[in-house]
Amino acid sequence: MVVASASSPLLVIVTGLSGAGNSTALHALADAGLYCIDNLPMELIGPTIDLVESGRIVAKHGLALCMDLRDQSFAVQFPQLKKELARRVRLEVLFLTAETHVLATRFGATRRRHPLLKEGDTLPEAIELERELLGVVEEASDCVFDTSAWTPQQLARAVERRLVDELPARQLHVTVSSFGFKYGQAQPIDTLFDLRFLDNPYFVEGLREKSGLDQAVRDYIFSTEPARTMLAKIEDFLRFLLPLYYLEGKHYFRLGIGCTGGRHRSVCFAEELGRGVLKSLPVQTLVTIVHRDIDR
Repeated sequence: MVVASASSPLLVIVTGLSGAGNSTALHALADAGLYCIDNLPMELIGPTIDLVESGRIVAKHGLALCMDLRDQSFAVQFPQLKKELARRVRLEVLFLTAETHVLATRFGATRRRHPLLKEGDTLPEAIELERELLGVVEEASDCVFDTSAWTPQQLARAVERRLVDELPARQLHVTVSSFGFKYGQAQPIDTLFDLRFLDNPYFVEGLREKSGLDQAVRDYIFSTEPARTMLAKIEDFLRFLLPLYYLEGKHYFRLGIGCTGGRHRSVCFAEELGRGVLKSLPVQTLVTIVHRDIDR
């Protein structure tokens, strides 16, 4: 059988039982940078790949489709469809399943209607019918995930691990914001450090008009033991915390550094953290430093 070359576009098909986590998996692929489409009719898959190959659809890292029995011809035509697609694209088919009682509980919690539930049927009967109809799809899939005992975060991480050689590394977007409490607390933030206990350069002749970006202000602040100790403790805290946030699947972390006016101490610490420890973490990070009140 002719297969696609290594330079062909990546196509990930997410399928499986309703309630098993298809949408969660598709969202994880979207977060990874794939161009994602839910419930695309089978007749439009070929034209969509044409648009990707021509560049009219920008899918730098690939295309992901969520397909299921909402398209009534899907299960019957899937084995042949897979063969045809494998000639054009680098294809990966992920099939999601779960135990019947787990799926029934999830439908009860979300109050969604099962797509195959008919008048006179019970929910477990509809689930088992779907399982039977999708049996041929499961057999033809490249990977089967049983999500019965998984959280949405665990499923998303499993999808990432499965496609680790195909997807770009996920980044943790870290924003470090300096601010002055006299102008109101920065919002929104995930973690806040208050530096108002440190000696204030505002009261030092020659430093008042400068900011935490100036070397003279930095030298003054870190000439004291409390400032050096505080910086070391924050660095240690972030080295411990942020890799765990990354592993859990967090995409954003917002760190607030506050002092009285938001011009000296908080600016100095934000620069030190943003250009130091946050750039040397063992996980992919993208750091943005914002000085909200430096010009007030």
